[in-house]
Amino acid sequence: MLVQFLSMFVLFSCCGAALKWGGIDERLTAAALVVATLASNVADTTAYVRTETGMLVVDVLLFLGLLALALRSDRFWPMWAAAFQLVGTMFHFASMTESGDFASAYYVALIFWSYPVLVALGLGTWLEGRHRRSAPLA
Repeated sequence: MLVQFLSMFVLFSCCGAALKWGGIDERLTAAALVVATLASNVADTTAYVRTETGMLVVDVLLFLGLLALALRSDRFWPMWAAAFQLVGTMFHFASMTESGDFASAYYVALIFWSYPVLVALGLGTWLEGRHRRSAPLA
């Protein structure tokens, strides 16, 4: 329960900062992360005993969105966010090949790799906000 509160606090802190101080890339990513989190909570059905196919779909769609953003953005952080999301998504595919007691490792891996995505968003927001403050007014 504490891990869920910590996760939600970090998510809403990073996304709130992105919505307040970020540019369009940061705001799109923040919205996508919040939607993906809500959708993942709805799709979580098997207690990680086998592959969470609903969460797999959500994570693949989030990865594709981050990848599209990284390919069109003039910033560097979306590439890192997409890469971290890809690594986290790969654990879904790894769970398809595992036949042993994989539930706790699967759960921890999915949670662990969500934090670097949030860190990339947080750093991107900070850099964008810093850039906006230092840009001369026209």
